Amino acid sequence: MANIIIKKSDLYRLFWRSFCLQAVWNFERMQNLGFLYILAPVLNKLYPEKEKRVQSYRRHLEFFNTHPYFANALVGIVARLEEEMAKGGDIKPEQITTVKMSMGGAFGGIGDSLFWGAWRPFTALVACVLVIIYLRKWEGAWLAPLIFLFLYNFLHFHTRIRGMMEGYERKTGVVRLLKKMHYSRTIWTSHLIGIGLVLLAVTIIFFRDWKAIERLYFLAFFISMVFLNRWRISSAKLLYLLMGVSCIGVYIF
Repeated sequence: MANIIIKKSDLYRLFWRSFCLQAVWNFERMQNLGFLYILAPVLNKLYPEKEKRVQSYRRHLEFFNTHPYFANALVGIVARLEEEMAKGGDIKPEQITTVKMSMGGAFGGIGDSLFWGAWRPFTALVACVLVIIYLRKWEGAWLAPLIFLFLYNFLHFHTRIRGMMEGYERKTGVVRLLKKMHYSRTIWTSHLIGIGLVLLAVTIIFFRDWKAIERLYFLAFFISMVFLNRWRISSAKLLYLLMGVSCIGVYIF
């Protein structure tokens, strides 16, 4: 379209600002200030008149809360709807509010299940297992956090940038795209592969030339991780515990 107002460079600017979504939280309206901060450059461009710009700011100071990574999809959708409304289209402010409220909750549920419940513990497990399999001593255990950060943020950054672009292009049709990605199947598969990786690591540990005391330490640590997980201790705390034990192991072995 020749008369398009928002350019791809504007969306990339919103993408970088999206990392500040959670910089300011409040008990009453949660992430509303962060959302407005992300969208502000587009609103300034769409509404050069001060009165309309102030109205658009107030409109986005309403309650907003969703998963921080999937928020970009909503930012893209809202940017497109604001653009169409600024051009004189049939979009009403109430429709934008409805989209934010309805899709924010759905995206929050998907994001929590995918990233917090599946992807974060899965990538942490992969990193630990790779270090255990390919390193014979604990000196290289510090590589596990680096591998974890690389794997985890690969999907993290992809979700942010793809969500922004697809949200703007497809508007509310982005929901159909998410449905095709079969997130529930992805979550189930990550848990299944995780169990397989654990079994693989345990098998390799007992068939390699580790000392008996090292095998005993590993087995005790593995069993303790299982019981701690059953006691509903979060995966993040287990990861930090593993990092601490790894650092201590550097000086013991």
